[in-house]
Amino acid sequence: MTKIIVVGEEEFTLGFELVGIESKALSELETLMSGKEDVGIIILSQKDYETLSVRVKNAITKLLKPIVVIISEEDQKGNSLREQIIRTMGVDLLK
Repeated sequence: MTKIIVVGEEEFTLGFELVGIESKALSELETLMSGKEDVGIIILSQKDYETLSVRVKNAITKLLKPIVVIISEEDQKGNSLREQIIRTMGVDLLK
């Protein structure tokens, strides 16, 4: 079964962990993107995304699997994760 993983600092990942989503450190992002683990969706904050190298950002845009969902501060305050995934993928995975 493919997993949803949230990547980043504890202040960002804590809420996701409370609902049962596994979290990883930002340093593990490239490993998660490699396809070696069964990851379907990676959730990443806009703040952490901006710190990534150009090479990693380019790799994210070319990925088919896993899908990387980048959540901005505005999204964290107003929109739900479900709406963000629908906007990114065009499919309601949580239905």
